[in-house]
Amino acid sequence: MGGEPGAGKSRLLAQLAADLRSQVATVLTGTCPSTLASPYEPFVAPVAAMRTAIADGALALAAPSPDANALVRTVALLDTVAGERPAGRASRRDLLDAVVTSVRSAAAVEPLVLLLDDVHWAGETAWELLSYLVEQTTDLRLLLVATQRTTATDRTDRLVHHVAGLCRLDGVRRIDLPPLATDDVEEYLLKEAGLPATLARTVAPDLRDRTGGNAYFVRELVQTLGARGPVGFVHPAGRAPPSVQDAVEARLGMLSPGARATVELAAVIGDVVDADLLVGTGGIPPEETLGHLDAAFDAHLLEPGDDTPTAVRFRHAIAREIVLGATPSARRAALHLRVARALEARGGRSAAHVARVAHHFEAAHVLGYRPEAARYLRLAADLAAEGLAHDEAADLYERAAVVEDDRARADDVTLLAARERMLTGAFVRSRALAEPIADDATSAHQLRAAVLFEDANWRTNLVAGRSADLLRAALDSAGDQDEELQVRALAGLGRALAFDGEDDQARFLVEHAVERARELGGDDLLRDALVASLVLGSAVTDADVKLGRAAELTELCLQTHDLWRLGPAASFRTLLGYQRGDAAILRAGLTDLRQAAEGTHQPYFGYLAGCVDFSRHVAAGRLARAAQVSEALVEIGAAVELDEHVGSDGQYGVQQFVLRRESGDLEAARGALSDEDDLGERWVPGLLALYTELGMHDAARRALWWLLESGAADPSPGTRAGVLTILSDAAVALGDVDAGRLVRAALAPYTGLNLMFGSLVSAMGSADRYLGSLDALLGAGEWETDFARAEAMDRRMGAHLHVAHTLAAHAMAHFTTGVDGCDVGAIAAEARRIATPIGSLRVLRMLDVVDGVRARRADGLTEREVEVLRLVAEGLSNREVARALVISENTAANHVRSILLKTGCENRTRAARYAADQGLLA
Repeated sequence: MGGEPGAGKSRLLAQLAADLRSQVATVLTGTCPSTLASPYEPFVAPVAAMRTAIADGALALAAPSPDANALVRTVALLDTVAGERPAGRASRRDLLDAVVTSVRSAAAVEPLVLLLDDVHWAGETAWELLSYLVEQTTDLRLLLVATQRTTATDRTDRLVHHVAGLCRLDGVRRIDLPPLATDDVEEYLLKEAGLPATLARTVAPDLRDRTGGNAYFVRELVQTLGARGPVGFVHPAGRAPPSVQDAVEARLGMLSPGARATVELAAVIGDVVDADLLVGTGGIPPEETLGHLDAAFDAHLLEPGDDTPTAVRFRHAIAREIVLGATPSARRAALHLRVARALEARGGRSAAHVARVAHHFEAAHVLGYRPEAARYLRLAADLAAEGLAHDEAADLYERAAVVEDDRARADDVTLLAARERMLTGAFVRSRALAEPIADDATSAHQLRAAVLFEDANWRTNLVAGRSADLLRAALDSAGDQDEELQVRALAGLGRALAFDGEDDQARFLVEHAVERARELGGDDLLRDALVASLVLGSAVTDADVKLGRAAELTELCLQTHDLWRLGPAASFRTLLGYQRGDAAILRAGLTDLRQAAEGTHQPYFGYLAGCVDFSRHVAAGRLARAAQVSEALVEIGAAVELDEHVGSDGQYGVQQFVLRRESGDLEAARGALSDEDDLGERWVPGLLALYTELGMHDAARRALWWLLESGAADPSPGTRAGVLTILSDAAVALGDVDAGRLVRAALAPYTGLNLMFGSLVSAMGSADRYLGSLDALLGAGEWETDFARAEAMDRRMGAHLHVAHTLAAHAMAHFTTGVDGCDVGAIAAEARRIATPIGSLRVLRMLDVVDGVRARRADGLTEREVEVLRLVAEGLSNREVARALVISENTAANHVRSILLKTGCENRTRAARYAADQGLLA
């Protein structure tokens, strides 16, 4: 439910709560304060209420088979959400599921109503919980109403994104409260102000215009005018304040200096004010403070709170904002300090309490309380991190760094923020926080920062030169750094060098790091070193070692419930499973990857799992399902913060190219291409792939050699294998032996493996299929053996589309080389049988060319006659054919007569149709 401030959202929630409680429904309410609060606000109060009922036995736990352990575990998880204890070994998913379980438990007793106010101030963690709760409770007797401001200052891009995501879920409706109409204002004047009907009808249009129909503004001005009786409405000009701000400030001016000071102190404390805190902080006798409160009630500035007898609140958040704005900044800072000290003296370790203390010390830091502000902000961040609220923890650490005077401590908390950013998938922001410290030789945390930078960097598949430079410099100046940190640095440096193609040195460093980690005996350190080791090597001989390390890492992660490192272990197992053609390994890795994604609610792992799904569907020939997954990945990928040139848009582009190439739907791209495209302005492998598929041979040859000669054909490991498939297809299509020889050498280390783009962004099939086509082009090697290995792997995986491509490439190799040795017709027929139901027009077009070659050879056409036939099909006369081929017109005529005789065509028109039918025009 949306509306501008003062539209009546909170009033409507209050009335809704009262009405529904009277109709036998459980009503739980929560709100988000405008200041620092627990990361799970506005759910803290509702969750605390359900937690107490479950712990006391008043509310039975709705679980499949609830036992004592389930009860204790659920209560502990709810305590974490309420900010009362760390998550421990629980995952983010565990916390979310505990809230869902408690809601299910309450809704099983009687209808449940959750009323959540001011969610525009909620953090990322609370929005995630809100979305998850809505998704998981569509079958319950549950009404959930959340309110948000829709005005510019509060309507951020983040809020719009979250609300849009919610509105796409089943059962969600959006209501925006419109301004009051003139008739509404008139009704209010009759019922609330007690005006006579004639006067109400006269005054309502002017009041509507002056307030814009804002419900709160109407109420405030009516009360101001009504204090003077009916004459206040009859002659408002010059006597009534022109705005609500003026009205509130006028009411402040009516108070005694002491009462005004109490109201200002209340505004500093917050939206809802504990009267005990107000009394204890005011520095005056309690009875005097209570008298000030009575005066504020009479002035319509404050009113009693709904839930707690000792609580008071401002009649509206707007009123509090106006009071704060009217309070001089120096006085505000001093009041914040008094509140901070009072809260600090009370003690408390809950996330909500620490956040309040941090907020007030931060607001008072200009008075010389920077150390206190930094300390409490860091403590609040620690509690948020312990509660797995990584976004909020990162924000708090960054705020602590701003007010921290000590350089070493500031760098320390900045790196804690970088770690939390990485845990949310914000890899670019994580690197940006770590890089200045990693680049500063005077920082006590230089090496740690360099390690963090590399850890955030490698996940984006970037060329890692910057990571390697920072790590080398930091290691050189590290001195007597912690040995575990040095091991992590060596492992990271090795991984960075692997991404830069320095394989030998990378292998030495990473293997040394793994060995030292085992010697030092820290499981956490060993897991980090094993993660780094998974990027080493891409040849068949490396696969067994990498798979063994991935399996070891998986076991360690499952034992310790380390889902963050389980993610890369599982991801590499899916990659290795596909590379080796082992469907069982791929499926097992995907299961663990989904567990990591679900447990951490980390979109990065969800994106990787989605890419694996896409590739499995493509390989199996489920193109429609693959297209659905690719579209879904756009939204998931938007939540992962990557560099622009390696982001989800580029990966989506690769996936769409693969799908459209199979479906024969690339023709629309022809208009955006030319033979003179600037190769420095685009991703040249993508251009080359389009040129090749569209038969733009001159442009393809230029792009192919540009890549081979510039060295751009050897990109980062994440795209190297995929680019090689594009180069291979181009060299074969162009019949370019020199290019084929270079590409073949680059592909050789992949013998026996499947190839892919990125982390299975798209599956490209067996390297042996491409090697077979290249060997056939080169007239060297055992290309029959290449195709046999490729086909065996394809069939072992159940990759039907891969099988069709391998069979089609095999058949094409026979007809382009003229080499016999197998039943090519049977190979082509099986490829057609597989490709037809899949809808792979790409394979079918290859087969059409093969069948055309077969027919041509069966009819005995020579290569020169094929050339002549193509020109005839283009409509050229004998004279024009002779000129094009630099032969005599008589020779051209003889060729045409021979063609007509061999093909049985009675005229040139039928010959042209024959050429088209047999695929001779390509």
